[in-house]
Amino acid sequence: MSIQTQTKGQFGQPAGTDKVLRFTLGERVSHWIHAVSFFLLLFTGLGILSLTIRPALAVIGGVQVARILHRTVAVLFVVGVGSMFFIGNPKYHWEWLRMVFHFTKADWQHVRVFPKEFFGGHGNYPAQDKYNGGEKINSLFTVFGSIFITLSGVVMWFPAVFPPALVRWAYPVHDLSMFMMTTAVIGHMYLGLLHPDSRVSLSGMLNGYVPSKFAKAHHAAWYERVKKGQN
Repeated sequence: MSIQTQTKGQFGQPAGTDKVLRFTLGERVSHWIHAVSFFLLLFTGLGILSLTIRPALAVIGGVQVARILHRTVAVLFVVGVGSMFFIGNPKYHWEWLRMVFHFTKADWQHVRVFPKEFFGGHGNYPAQDKYNGGEKINSLFTVFGSIFITLSGVVMWFPAVFPPALVRWAYPVHDLSMFMMTTAVIGHMYLGLLHPDSRVSLSGMLNGYVPSKFAKAHHAAWYERVKKGQN
């Protein structure tokens, strides 16, 4: 990784910029596979489940098409993202997984002041790594939500293979997992699209780069490593 200052960056930033590469192409592809498939699953799943929302499925051809699409995209949701741990900058995927399960004292201090930051302020917390405490919690929602929604989905897809009691439990587990992930996604979208202090971070998932000012304010420990030529 490198900082692009007063030069034309790898992804074509104009001269005079001061940006740092936060996410590689592989990380961005993985993110958008997950995001697009998640929203397709949410839309088709809600349409299948709710008679109120079902008329909206007309845009894709009705409920029967939605059932097929839901299962097809479910495979993409699992295989597409899973494969990125082995192709397309896999080093950074494994790094992410390792980091989100390791909370430091600095992470917990960030979590304590995060509500203030969520509602527009900027809390005082120690220098954070590439993923701060709040992002690690969001990632854990994603990891465990994905695991439970995948396992319960397999049981629902092949009910004859599993005990009836397990099939009955799979439905509420599937719904609760999606509710948990949707709640996390709403907060994630607010921070990435609307929050006055963190919405500039969206560029990291579009062209890979974020402003150095943002990186220093939110991920100072990681930023200092990048400046020294370390990942």
